[in-house]
Amino acid sequence: MVTGERSRAWILVQVDSPQDAAQTIWNELGLKDNDRYIVVRADVVNYEWFNLVVPVDAADPDAVEAANRKIIELVSPVRTTILPVTQHYPPVPHDGEGFVTEDEYEKGHDKVHCKAGRQRWSPGMNAWG
Repeated sequence: MVTGERSRAWILVQVDSPQDAAQTIWNELGLKDNDRYIVVRADVVNYEWFNLVVPVDAADPDAVEAANRKIIELVSPVRTTILPVTQHYPPVPHDGEGFVTEDEYEKGHDKVHCKAGRQRWSPGMNAWG
């Protein structure tokens, strides 16, 4: 689950009302100053077993679990599962990530748009996309 110094994962969620759950998750966890785990966004999807996908950028695997527990607390899902990210393409995180460590920044290819720390340009941080 660890990629660089952070743990990143996709949390898959099955709820009765995915649009309402996505809004609740975003309102409670999106754009918050919580570097332990960052909810990048909440996407409603059409799939048999899950109808919501929540990408999470976390300090460590325990923080991914904490994000999952918070999602469970907020929206009382039928089920959740965590898909750990084991490798990125491109391999070093870029400005689309929620958080970039100093080490990742030094290895990165995009030093113009990317900075170390919390990324304000990622989809979850940018209200327009």
